[in-house]
Amino acid sequence: MVTRPKGLLLDYGGTLVEEVDFNPRAGNEVLLARAIGRREGVTLEQVMARANKVDAEVKARREQFQLETPWPTLTRLIHDFFGIHFADPMSELELAFWKASVTTRPMPGAREALEEFHRQGLRIGVVSNCSFGQDAIRYELAKHGLAEHLEFVMVSAEYAVRKPNPLLFETAAGKLGLAPRDIWFVGDRLDADVAGAKAAGMTAVWFCPSKDEPSNSADVVVTGWADLLLKVPRTGR
Repeated sequence: MVTRPKGLLLDYGGTLVEEVDFNPRAGNEVLLARAIGRREGVTLEQVMARANKVDAEVKARREQFQLETPWPTLTRLIHDFFGIHFADPMSELELAFWKASVTTRPMPGAREALEEFHRQGLRIGVVSNCSFGQDAIRYELAKHGLAEHLEFVMVSAEYAVRKPNPLLFETAAGKLGLAPRDIWFVGDRLDADVAGAKAAGMTAVWFCPSKDEPSNSADVVVTGWADLLLKVPRTGR
């Protein structure tokens, strides 16, 4: 029998928002427009070819070792290769790239559920596997009215390790100021969210809109935010 949590930790993509499109070409086009210098003859096509090579090299190791490479580092591997220079700080460039390349929409019922959990006194944070910094994720959540009640947004890019590494979950519990046993972790991936939460001693909630995918590993399975509201006990028992 599951007990009422004192806090909720939430995944980002596939849980709070649906990631509709990622267009790195548009993002790199914005970066090139803000460049103050580059070698003569460098084209957007060349930059994209380099970006694809860097992405393939990093992805091959990211899942295997559960380590994250931050967006600024990836960007330097791409643009420094061509002698491309920027006057703007990386934090501004990162957000500009994000706004140009990322399209999301909120998961149905997410905002209403967050408001209700806040009224119930639950502490709430976000933990995401992402090469972008927390400012980009919080910007996107705020755009959909999903950031108001979050105590923090935590991204793997700023902590080196990725879910399901328990270090990330343990650190998030510490940021909430709660013991892992008092936290429900809600996410859509069995391999990253459910496995990592269970390894850290949290109640693992699988966010699975499709009812045709049974799981024996999750402690709780929900089909959406309305279902999660029903599954969280209203008392401390």
